[in-house]
Amino acid sequence: MIPDAVLSDFAQHLIPEAFEEPTRARRVYREQPRYGPEDFDAWVDERVEEALTARWPVGGAPNIVAYLSDGRLRWAYDDCGCGYLECVTTVIGDEALGVTEPWVFGALLPRPEGSWEVLADEEGEEADEVWREPTTSVWPAVWYAEARGRGIAASRAGFLQLDGEEVRSHTDLEVRATPATRQLHRILFRHPARKRHPLRRRRGR
Repeated sequence: MIPDAVLSDFAQHLIPEAFEEPTRARRVYREQPRYGPEDFDAWVDERVEEALTARWPVGGAPNIVAYLSDGRLRWAYDDCGCGYLECVTTVIGDEALGVTEPWVFGALLPRPEGSWEVLADEEGEEADEVWREPTTSVWPAVWYAEARGRGIAASRAGFLQLDGEEVRSHTDLEVRATPATRQLHRILFRHPARKRHPLRRRRGR
């Protein structure tokens, strides 16, 4: 049976446009039209904040969050609890093919997790299980974003150091600096928009 919290959350975020095309997104939002580098940078900042506050209706937070925008709608995806980045990049990559000028964002958010510990009695037999809270509140996160079209062709990546839910530092990364950002970079692999809107090559000194 579907929990009431899930049904209520789904009903509160229904928009007619979300039913125009089939999607496996967790949620669909309306977007304000955006164009150019400044709008893209602002959009990325908003997605970082949105990813860090993403929660499931029944409680808990996803380890992976991603967004796809066509300038009119924004589709939100997560790992559904499986924890595998491929689960998200494959889905969003497939659905991005239907978007002419895609903007994408993905974040890997490996929050510290507790674990069950088996306790043994004096004879070494299993006696009980107890829940142990995480031994640290500090954790790292990485994100990747890319825009192709609407006046921009760009990619960005970043690294965050968090203590609990508070961001302690936020620095830029080279877009292929980590395995996660390299995999997120492949979301638009062979997407026609990459050919139509190529990245500008940096001029040598």
